[in-house]
Amino acid sequence: MSFRLFLCCLFVSCCLQISAQDIDKSGPPGSSLVFGDEFNAEVLDAAMWGLGINERNVQNTSVDCTYLKKNISFRNGSLVFTQRRENPPVIGKTWSSEKAFEYSSGGIHTHGEFALKNNMYLELRCKLPSNNGGYGAFWTMSNKVGDWKPEDLLEIDMFEFIGNREKTRFWSGLWWHDFRKNEVPKTLDAQYVKERSEDHFFVNEQRFKAHFGEGIKVDHSHINFYSFITFGLHVTDREMKWYLVQDGPAWRSDPYLVFRGGTVHNRSYGQVDDLQWERNVPAKMNARIILNYALRNAEWAGGPALESQLPSEMLIDYVRVYRTIAEQ
Repeated sequence: MSFRLFLCCLFVSCCLQISAQDIDKSGPPGSSLVFGDEFNAEVLDAAMWGLGINERNVQNTSVDCTYLKKNISFRNGSLVFTQRRENPPVIGKTWSSEKAFEYSSGGIHTHGEFALKNNMYLELRCKLPSNNGGYGAFWTMSNKVGDWKPEDLLEIDMFEFIGNREKTRFWSGLWWHDFRKNEVPKTLDAQYVKERSEDHFFVNEQRFKAHFGEGIKVDHSHINFYSFITFGLHVTDREMKWYLVQDGPAWRSDPYLVFRGGTVHNRSYGQVDDLQWERNVPAKMNARIILNYALRNAEWAGGPALESQLPSEMLIDYVRVYRTIAEQ
């Protein structure tokens, strides 16, 4: 064999090894892939994904961008969210009214049967954004289906990420926005409470919501957040586990956060009384999966936005959801 032929064979062999790593879709032992998206098409799969963080594409009132179809594209096997300045401003919806937004971005959510349920493992590979005021989020909100209860409705923050390089922050946790009548704080002003039914109340004031994750310090110094990362969440009937690695599969690493139920607290910020509630992993988990690239000029989000940094991008390589073995 000539030296040139040897080099060609070695190059092909290395390429095959890299390719094998790139297409490794293995889930936890005994699991099976039930749905996902490799984002190899040129259009969004409308059967699985909808625009925005909910079916109506309504934005939270504290966020400074709206989600537009033009900001969702595909490149080299990745889904691309683009965040940009809008001049003139564009009209979008918030929960309270329509609003003129000076910025727009990309966000999607699953609908129909494409939901996170008990005994599932969810994995995402993405490249997070880098711009002041911009933050990437991967999360879920419970769907009200079947025999649901107020305490089973929760927000799972797989992660939120502040993309300001001087204030980089990555965090995870759980929020409960819904309560039984006897759980609603007596000191909470009535304007922040909405009665859903006789024994179901929605609280719209963050300081009085139940939360898990605050104060848990995690060492992510081994992660380069401005390169591709791989994230995983495993939900069983009894626990949730969060995983993060530079290169997947994430489930092969040790979890950095675990929730097994118990006493949860509000994030009082030292402004209101410390409160506590009892919460567990929902017995009938059913939640839409959300990916979005938001912008918020608030100080905690690393604002204000800088025109020189826009347009800016967030890339998603894949989303995969596996059915795992139920606990005995």
